[in-house]
Amino acid sequence: MRRDAEACKVDAPTRLAERAARDRLFGSGRRRAGALAALRGDGVALSTTTTRGREPRYGDALDRYGFFVTSEPVLSEREADETRAHLLSLLRSADVYERDEGCLGKLADCRERFDLSLRLTTTVTRAVNKIVSKLKPALVDIFGDEDCELVELSALITCKGSPAQGVHSDAGGVKGDDRLVSVFVSLQDTPANLGPTHVFFNSPNAITEFDYYSALRMMRTVADELGNSTVALRDHGLGDIYIKQGVVSIPEDEGATEEELKFFDAHCRVDERDHTLAFYPPWESSPNARLVFGVAAATRQGAALVYDSRTQHRGGANTLGARVQLMFSFQTKRAFVAGSTFTMRRRYHRIERAPLTLMERATLTSLGHEYEKSESGVAWYLRIFGKIRLRDFPLRADITDQEREWVNADLVQNSDNKVDFDVDGLRGDVDEFATVKSN
Repeated sequence: MRRDAEACKVDAPTRLAERAARDRLFGSGRRRAGALAALRGDGVALSTTTTRGREPRYGDALDRYGFFVTSEPVLSEREADETRAHLLSLLRSADVYERDEGCLGKLADCRERFDLSLRLTTTVTRAVNKIVSKLKPALVDIFGDEDCELVELSALITCKGSPAQGVHSDAGGVKGDDRLVSVFVSLQDTPANLGPTHVFFNSPNAITEFDYYSALRMMRTVADELGNSTVALRDHGLGDIYIKQGVVSIPEDEGATEEELKFFDAHCRVDERDHTLAFYPPWESSPNARLVFGVAAATRQGAALVYDSRTQHRGGANTLGARVQLMFSFQTKRAFVAGSTFTMRRRYHRIERAPLTLMERATLTSLGHEYEKSESGVAWYLRIFGKIRLRDFPLRADITDQEREWVNADLVQNSDNKVDFDVDGLRGDVDEFATVKSN
C-alpha cells in the first residue's frame, strides 16, 4: 500500500538505537532532569508500583498539573510490538486507510490522523487487561472507586505529515464532580519528531506561573507596556501583530487572534533535554529566556500518558513515520460529560436521549455545546455511558484477531449522530424519555 511505504512505514524500528536518547524519554525509570526536577515528587512522572508509605497521589497530580506520565512502561516491549502490529493491521484493512485525505474520526486538524474504534480482539483485550492492571491503583485513586465506566477504546495513529493540532480540551463535566480521564499508551518509542501529545499545565507550579493561554496573553501585556510606539513594537517583533495600517491596535476581546496564535506557535519549542514546552520571547536578549507552560509527552515504548479531559493539549507534528497508540478513557459512573468523541464500538456503549434541567442547559451553553429541542419544546442531549466498568476487568475477548468484517462497520462514533443512535432500542419523540433517571 502507498501509505505503508511512505507516510506510515509499518516495519520501521520501534525503539531508538541511541541509549541516551531512549533514557531521556518518559517511562525510562530515571528521575527527570532539567526544569521538571523542580516539581515536587517528580511531579508529572509517577510510578505505577507502590511501596508501603510511599504511594503516589495520582488524583493530586491530575488536579495540580492536569496530567501525568508513567515513569515505567505498562506494557513490555514484546507486548507493545505485538499490539502495535495488530492495530496497524486493523487500520490497513479499513477502507479509509488509502484515501488521499488520510483521516478517520472527529479529530482536529485531521490529516494523516486515524482514530479507529476497536473491538475486543484477542490482542486488544490482552493489552488492555495488562495496562488496566498496572493503572488500577491510579484509576481508583482518581475516581474513588471501581465503578468508573469505560467510554472510549481506540487505536489512535498518526503518520508522517500529520500537522500539529490547535490547542484544545476534549470534554467537560456538566455536573461538578464528573470527570473523564484518558490514557494514551505509546506502542513505540515516541521522540519529539514523531508527534507526541503536548499537554499544558492547568495551574501554577514550581517551574511556571503560566498556562498556555496566560503565556499567550503575555504578548498583549508586553505590547501595552511599550505604549503606542510603532517603532518599539517593530523592534520587539510585534509589529506584524499589533500595527494595522500604521496604527497600533491591541485587541481587547478575550480570544486570541490568528496572528497572535501563529506568532506564539512560531516561538514555542520543545527542549529535548527534558521535553518541556516553552515560549521563547523574541524581545529577550538572553537565548535562555523562556516561559515554560507544558510538556511534550515523549514516551518510551509501553509507557502511558494519563490526562484529564479538561486539560489543554494538542497532538504534535509528526515528521517521521507511524506513531501508534492504544487509547482508552474512563468516566465517572453515570457522568454527564459533553464534548468527547466517545470513540468506541456501539456494543460497549449505552446511549440515552435525556431531558435537560435549566442548569444543565446553561452549563452546556457555557461549555460551547448545543443541545436539541423536541417539537413540544423539551430540551435534550445524547448522553453516553459505558457498559464496562473498572470492576469488570480483566475482560474476555469477544472476537478473534483474524476477523475483520467489523472494521468498516459501525464507524459512526460520536454523539453528533442524532438519528441512528439508539442501540438500546429507544424509539419515538424525546418526550417519551422525560422520565430517564440516574441510578
